[in-house]
Amino acid sequence: MISLRSVSFRYGDSARPALDGISLDIATGDRVAVMGRNGCGKSTLAHLISNLIKPSNGEVRIGQDNDNPVGVGLLFQNPDNQFVALTVEKEIAFALENAAIPMPEMRERVETVLAGLGIAHLKGRLINSLSGGEKQRVALAGVMIANPSVLLLDEPDSYLDAKGREMLENQLGLLREKNPDLTELRITQYPDVARKYERLIVLDRGEILADDYPAAVLGHNEVCSKAGLTWAVSGPDNATPGFFDRGRRVQSIEFSELSFGYPGGSNVIQDLSLTLHAGEILCVVGPSGSGKTTLSSLLTSLLQPSSGRISRLDELGNPVVGERGRGRVTASMQMPERQFFLESCSKEIEYGPSNFGRKLSREQIEKMFSSVGLEYMTFADREPLVLSTGEKRRLAFAVVMALDPDFIVFDEPGCGLDPEGVGNFISLARQLKTNGLGLVVITHDKQVVAALADRVLVLDEYGQSSLFSGAEYEQERLSGQES
Repeated sequence: MISLRSVSFRYGDSARPALDGISLDIATGDRVAVMGRNGCGKSTLAHLISNLIKPSNGEVRIGQDNDNPVGVGLLFQNPDNQFVALTVEKEIAFALENAAIPMPEMRERVETVLAGLGIAHLKGRLINSLSGGEKQRVALAGVMIANPSVLLLDEPDSYLDAKGREMLENQLGLLREKNPDLTELRITQYPDVARKYERLIVLDRGEILADDYPAAVLGHNEVCSKAGLTWAVSGPDNATPGFFDRGRRVQSIEFSELSFGYPGGSNVIQDLSLTLHAGEILCVVGPSGSGKTTLSSLLTSLLQPSSGRISRLDELGNPVVGERGRGRVTASMQMPERQFFLESCSKEIEYGPSNFGRKLSREQIEKMFSSVGLEYMTFADREPLVLSTGEKRRLAFAVVMALDPDFIVFDEPGCGLDPEGVGNFISLARQLKTNGLGLVVITHDKQVVAALADRVLVLDEYGQSSLFSGAEYEQERLSGQES
């Protein structure tokens, strides 16, 4: 079904190829997982198979005859990259419209896939009003509705909550039952997901490092360590962003009966009262669409509350406003590429401090790269938008830390990161806390919550909230699993 022979691919004038002379065969009906650290070539492999890009060298063949192309469906790692319509219903129906499917059948198939992924309530919504998890499920529906012969899934569960992941697995199971010849290639960062597949391919620096049964590969400690598949709290010991010595101005952020709703809808956040403290990590959890990213936008003043108040306070409890508050509370966005706009990674890091009259030295810029696990010589002059999703996320961490803020919001920091990168983020977050920063970590990852949370704010789909200590939340979660 899928055959690659001595395939290489290089982006622009990159120093090293994204894929370097790989050869592999995937038979009809095979279910294959692909793992590897950020930037190893996983997404490039998917793009080659889906014919979005052409190899620099070698041959990619899909099916037996190139004159009779096989239907290939690709779910992008970032769902925004594949949307073409304004509304959910139109987006899902797009592939059927192109195939001239009769309207009655089209409506029935759209309704079926909406129900199967639990997103029937989103049918009439605008795409740009959805949360990251909701977008992921809509993008998946748009791929599945075409019933492709080859299904390529690039980390499809990155932005999904627990319910969304369960629905994803159920829907994939139904697809396999309906079409036993479906060939599936799934890129994942989760060993537990890879173990469900018949075969695991591990990439490292553009080459195939391992190709075997998942149990055999994941039981090989040397392979896992080399490919960044081990989850451990480790990382650079020089991740100290406080070298500007600005001093901390914002010591706490106070929410007083805060509510927020988007035009034409009910409140996403309702009557929230909460005080955030410097030197504390608050984790925010909840299902997709519960208002987690909205809370981030409120914290950073990208949105203003519909009612209630947000106050930034100094150590004496006085408001920090105007110029005194600029750059003191910032965020690493859920989709990191949305905050990039310059031609190189080093310029992205330099830009924020330059707005406050601070020019970073070469040594300071190198420290920022090192603190997030990126090599200065490799990434300083790279264009941010050509990085892998995990590399973009790490760069976004460096960009916000370079501002030397008092509070940072990390929105889904683990999405797109390899297991090694998640461990490094946890280490980094702890170092930032030690340096006196207040952190708000929005995440679906229970391991991140267990490792970092001093307190946990739980949001639900009705705008309500509950607050727990880290220990209370962990006990509550474990009790829920047992019951």
